[in-house]
Amino acid sequence: MNSSRYEPKLTKIPPIPPKFGDDGGHFYRYYDALADDLDKDMVKSLKSQLDGILIFAGLFAGVNSAFLALTLPDMKADPADDTNALLLRLVTGDNTTIRSADDLPSATFTPSAGVLPVNALFSLSFALAIISAFLAVLGQQWLVYY
Repeated sequence: MNSSRYEPKLTKIPPIPPKFGDDGGHFYRYYDALADDLDKDMVKSLKSQLDGILIFAGLFAGVNSAFLALTLPDMKADPADDTNALLLRLVTGDNTTIRSADDLPSATFTPSAGVLPVNALFSLSFALAIISAFLAVLGQQWLVYY
């Protein structure tokens, strides 16, 4: 007995009936079986590809967020610089008062020229990784219904 759910394995394409149902549904049973096999293969292939994309996007986003965590603090002044400047005044005995926040080192802080483009690229790549992971999850959910 053949393990196929329909007639024996198709070795040649059956002739298309001139009128629907003339062959007792023989052609259409073969067509349905072939379409089901192709659909299962397509779903399996897409699922494995989406799994790979999801894993890569997740790992990339994790590594990228580590780089962002290291480079984002370079965009603003370090509060420890202000504390160190104030402590230095106390230790040296300089009792002059600070009249405004403009006297602190953080008032004149400007990030270096390369920090802004690097952080912009890191942020963009992080956003794209998150979007690709989201689209991969949407694709996997679509495959469940297919």
